[in-house]
Amino acid sequence: MFNRQTTIVAILAIAIGTSLFPIALPAGAAANAAEIKVLSAFGAKLIVDELIPQFERTTNNKVTISYGQAGAMRKRILDGEAFDLTILPSGWEEVRGKVADVSVGIVHADFGMAVRANAPKPNTSSADELKRTLLAAKSIVYTDPKTGGISGVLFVRVLERLGITDEINKKSKLVADVFNAEFVAKGEADLAVQHKAEILAVPGVQFVPMPPEFQTPVRFSGAIAANAKEAAAAKSLLQYLTSPTVAPIIKAKGYEPG
Repeated sequence: MFNRQTTIVAILAIAIGTSLFPIALPAGAAANAAEIKVLSAFGAKLIVDELIPQFERTTNNKVTISYGQAGAMRKRILDGEAFDLTILPSGWEEVRGKVADVSVGIVHADFGMAVRANAPKPNTSSADELKRTLLAAKSIVYTDPKTGGISGVLFVRVLERLGITDEINKKSKLVADVFNAEFVAKGEADLAVQHKAEILAVPGVQFVPMPPEFQTPVRFSGAIAANAKEAAAAKSLLQYLTSPTVAPIIKAKGYEPG
């Protein structure tokens, strides 16, 4: 038989145990959690923003992301800004020595153009057809290549090969850190150039591929900083972003894994 005092002690012990246990476990996990700083090219924003919340819930780590055009991100790295993980397209040779390992491919997407969803899809099956399409357009939007934005850099190369750089630039609007297809959806441009995932993210437009000779995949890769404060946590994030389990999510966003 329990006496009154023993019963009260037992009840208090149960009450304390049931109220504190669920709090104590997350608090212990939070004490060991890392804050991972990521510098990422804007072109990877759609998929990174989609995947990060699940990683944070699973690991209790916190991910802080800063987005910008690739050139701006590389400059910040070269200027000595602290980070744990960076996600960039081409141009890794510029930041060698600032990253610990070779870059690991995360996602890639086709490079192409956007037109209104209800507009006739232009013929871009060859370089000549693409040239006619570009010259016929009244206005074009593409990413300013001076920012290092990969789609803008690729498009400039296309224009140079077609020999129509001056004609196109006279009727082009150069932008940065936006979904270029939004200008088409609003009726402010006939064509917008960007990679497929960014184009498909905008309602009211359709994706038009480049001709076979200009079909250059836009690939985003990740690398851990040479002096990363949270190197182990950054490595686990990179492994998560490249794991087979997230492949369906990557494809649903218009990218391909790797």
